[in-house]
Amino acid sequence: MTLREGRIASSAAARFSGVRRNSTRVVLVLPGAHRHPFEAGTVADMVRRAAVLGEVISPTSDVDPWIYTSQAHRLPSLRLSNAEQWIANWGVLPRAPLLSRDAAPGNLLTQHAERYALFDSEDPGQAVKEIAQNLPEGDAPTLVLFFFWALYSQGPALADQLEAASGKNVFWQFLGDPGPDSSVLGDLDALRAEAPHIRNVSLYRGWDSIEETPDYLFYRGVLKPFTRWRKKHATETS
Repeated sequence: MTLREGRIASSAAARFSGVRRNSTRVVLVLPGAHRHPFEAGTVADMVRRAAVLGEVISPTSDVDPWIYTSQAHRLPSLRLSNAEQWIANWGVLPRAPLLSRDAAPGNLLTQHAERYALFDSEDPGQAVKEIAQNLPEGDAPTLVLFFFWALYSQGPALADQLEAASGKNVFWQFLGDPGPDSSVLGDLDALRAEAPHIRNVSLYRGWDSIEETPDYLFYRGVLKPFTRWRKKHATETS
């Protein structure tokens, strides 16, 4: 994806979905419990897509990025203009040197690995709780792009926190690679069936992995359920 192609695709998807400029805040949540998506460039691709979407639908405010393991940590703000530097700092793992004498100090992500308990256990319910508590005030809704990798949530913790945030002006769009042992697909499907009052949650299901999904299809898939919820939410609160 070039940034120009991404802007065109995102703008077209936003127009088709009825999302106006400066009408929505964007939050990006990254999984910190797994090395592979950082090493493979999957996180970098997601950061670029989030930065493009933020530029199109929220040009006057930055994308608000978080990373989570057992707790969630806010990262420096993200704009399309600084996306590549942001990725170099926070969205990739530097290649390990062949020789110890070639070792480099690493980037900001690796320097904060111990502080953030990176590549350790994860608690998506706690992440939802902390992010919901830190959502900005105002009339504009927040679209949370909750990116996951092999997500597993034991017990009712994730569903409980999504229910607690169900009355907020926020839409949780889960997307990523569930992995063979993930519980998230079943959990979110059960949530839809057993708790229909929780309407501000969706699971993105693409035909391919996210990094292989064409830009326009990705942005349409993200914005369509958000727009549907937003219309219903506006009607109920008016």
